[in-house]
Amino acid sequence: MYKNFFLKSKKRKPENLPSTEELIERGFAPQNGKIHVLLINPPSTISERYGRKDLGDVGGDMIPLGIACLAAYLRDKGFGVGVLDCPTLQIDSEKVYEIIKKKDPAIVGFSTTTYALSRAIEIAEKIRHKMPTKLTVVGGSHTNVAGIETANEYGKYFDIIAYGLDGEYIIHDITKKYSEKNFNRDSFLKDFETLANIKGIVFRKNNISVRNKPSEIIENLDDLPFPARDLFPTERYMPLPNNYKQLPATNMIVIRGCPYFCTFCDQAGTKTRRRSPQKVVEEIRDCVENYGVKEISFWDDTMSYHKKWMNEFLDLLIEADLKVSWTCCAAVNTVDDYNLLKKMRKSGCWNIFFGYETGVEELAKNIQTNKKNRDFEKMKRIGSWTREVGIEVRAGFLVGLPGETPELAKQTIQTAIELDPDYAQFTVCCPYPGTKLANEIHEGKWGKFITHDLKDYNMWKVTWLPFGYKNAEELKNMERYAFRKFYLRPSYVIRRILAIRSFEDIKRYIKGGRALIKGFL
Repeated sequence: MYKNFFLKSKKRKPENLPSTEELIERGFAPQNGKIHVLLINPPSTISERYGRKDLGDVGGDMIPLGIACLAAYLRDKGFGVGVLDCPTLQIDSEKVYEIIKKKDPAIVGFSTTTYALSRAIEIAEKIRHKMPTKLTVVGGSHTNVAGIETANEYGKYFDIIAYGLDGEYIIHDITKKYSEKNFNRDSFLKDFETLANIKGIVFRKNNISVRNKPSEIIENLDDLPFPARDLFPTERYMPLPNNYKQLPATNMIVIRGCPYFCTFCDQAGTKTRRRSPQKVVEEIRDCVENYGVKEISFWDDTMSYHKKWMNEFLDLLIEADLKVSWTCCAAVNTVDDYNLLKKMRKSGCWNIFFGYETGVEELAKNIQTNKKNRDFEKMKRIGSWTREVGIEVRAGFLVGLPGETPELAKQTIQTAIELDPDYAQFTVCCPYPGTKLANEIHEGKWGKFITHDLKDYNMWKVTWLPFGYKNAEELKNMERYAFRKFYLRPSYVIRRILAIRSFEDIKRYIKGGRALIKGFL
């Protein structure tokens, strides 16, 4: 129904674009007049996501691919689905509740990060009190690493906690078995035998949390449909300033899992699978032809981890000549090939984000990132090659690492200056619940937690204190020091000015600079 809508709407004046109500309605695809599953990306604000106030309208909303993939899979299986991307629609918990009352879904599912869990709880609590026949399910990055904890603490609001690498099989199994109970919540939750046979979930049995075996991973990702982009408010998605060259832009994930073992990451050491290069190019073509997309942001943790796959993909993309620009994330060790970088540039890549974390070997070993970045000299060489072929280097660094002192943090900042990426992101290390690092801290290693308020787990607030720091203020000041030290260098400012090529560049620089000054300097 909405095919080609965005393509057509680009020429329309802003005042003629769909209203919020129209975009909400677009998100529902009933089957025989029924919405079986409503999938929700909970409300959150810019300040909650980035831990800063007064950032203004900087963008940063992109399609939540998790629920887009689940919706597409359920729809293919014959179930009626609905989606609500609350941050992009700018709707609050009360509005979500009103929509649930109106659309009357059998299952209300939440996909949530740690910091947004409180909003999901807020909505689920209201559902439990006022619509007690609704089955509530929660999944996402938080429950993947803290499923049992979520069931123990919030089981009275969420009937089922889903966890695992792939959600499609899990949500389909839940929905199918629930339908066999005629969508009767009471009957379903009392059938412990049925619940015990749903892989990848945690449920409550006699006030005890039961964690089932993980669901099978999806070996052939080509079997999955493309994300249900047609259900989402495509017109409102906008990358962060300086994270795009062309609009409209969208995001894609083509690799699932990560081969590395960074101790702070919920994806550490997960089995890595990839879609075929042909299928990836097919989806890019779909985005270009049906949604007018001109740029792709690949959100895979390490898109380039398999060099043979990467080369084949690049060859096909060049041959397709779709005239899209694109960006991706990569580990240093996976692009140690000058010719590969040249081919990436030829195919439209203009920006690679490297998770450097730190250039200090001692700190890298403590979080096991030395396995993907190897050594500082190699990091410098790959960064130099990347810029030499015409690709911008974006870099992520962490302060407040295990084993860190203010002196070692300054060494990390100095290595950032020596690596001299085009843009650097400095964030406070956040040990998310369930990760290896969080478990180590709970055992008394490295430091101590100073808050367990889930709203603070956004990588911008101080949630724990390494033994090397006096207090949270000292650590937070180190983050601000890092931004000032990197971005206020005269050589850096001059280089960015000389890189301006268009009026669009100027607008993005002004928006990004305003956010940087207000939020981080």
